[in-house]
Amino acid sequence: MSDDSAIKKILTPWSNSLFKSLPEFLKQQLLIEREMAGSIKLSQIETEKLVAYMVEEELKNRKKAGTYSGTFAPVSHFFGYQGRSGHPSHFDCSLASTMGFTAGCLIEAGLTGMAVSVNNVTKPASDWRVGGVPLLAMLSLYPKQGFNTSELVIRSEDVSLTGAAFQKMKVQCSQWRMKDCYTNPGPIQFYLDDSAENNKISMTINMMYEKGDDMTEKIRGLCHSIQNDCIFTEDQHLLHAALSSLLSAKQVINSLSHANK
Repeated sequence: MSDDSAIKKILTPWSNSLFKSLPEFLKQQLLIEREMAGSIKLSQIETEKLVAYMVEEELKNRKKAGTYSGTFAPVSHFFGYQGRSGHPSHFDCSLASTMGFTAGCLIEAGLTGMAVSVNNVTKPASDWRVGGVPLLAMLSLYPKQGFNTSELVIRSEDVSLTGAAFQKMKVQCSQWRMKDCYTNPGPIQFYLDDSAENNKISMTINMMYEKGDDMTEKIRGLCHSIQNDCIFTEDQHLLHAALSSLLSAKQVINSLSHANK
C-alpha cells in the first residue's frame, strides 16, 4: 500500500484527490523508480488496464441500478512503439539490417560497449559508411530532476522546436486545420531494382542530415588531398604549419561535440 500521508505533503489538494481516486496498481506504478534523468517510466504505467478498470467500475454501478445485465471480460495489450509507428519504408529496412549486421561484425571482432554508427544516410545504401562509437564517448553529466545530483547518462535527443523539420511542420499545420490531407495508400511497395522509389527518404531525414553528409564528404576529400600533398613536400616548416592547423581544427570539433552533449 502506498503511504498516502507522505504523498499528500508533496501534492496539491487537487492532485492528491486525483491520486487517491486511482486504483492501487496504478498508484504503485506512478511511484516506481524513475528514469536516470528523473522522468517517469511511462512504458511501465498500464493505462490500458486503467481504462478497463474504469469501465468495469462503471458497469458495476449500472448493474446495481438495473440498467446493465451483461458481462465484461477485458483483454488489454500494450502496443508501445507500435502504436506510433508507420509502415516501414525501404530506408527503414535498409537501416535496420545495416545496423544489425554492423552490430554482429563488432561483436565478432570482440568489441563490446559500442554503439553502431551509420553515416551518409541521405545517399543510397551502397554509399553508407558504418562504424562503432564507444558508449563512454556519449556519456555526459546531466542533472537528475528532483534531486541535487548529476548522473552520467547517454541523453536522448529531443525534438528541436527551432529546427528546420519542426518549423516545416508548423507551416503545414495551418493547412491541415482547414483541409484533410490524411492519406493511407496501404502497405509500402518494395522494388527489386535500384529505382528512385527505393532510394526515397523522408523529408525529416533529408533536412536533418543532408548538409552534414555533404560537408563530411568535403572534409574527408580535403584530408585525403592534404595527405597526398604531404608525401611530396620536403619543407618541414610547411608540414609543421599543416599539422598545427589540423590539430587546432580537431580541438574545435571536440570542444563543440562536448558542448552539444
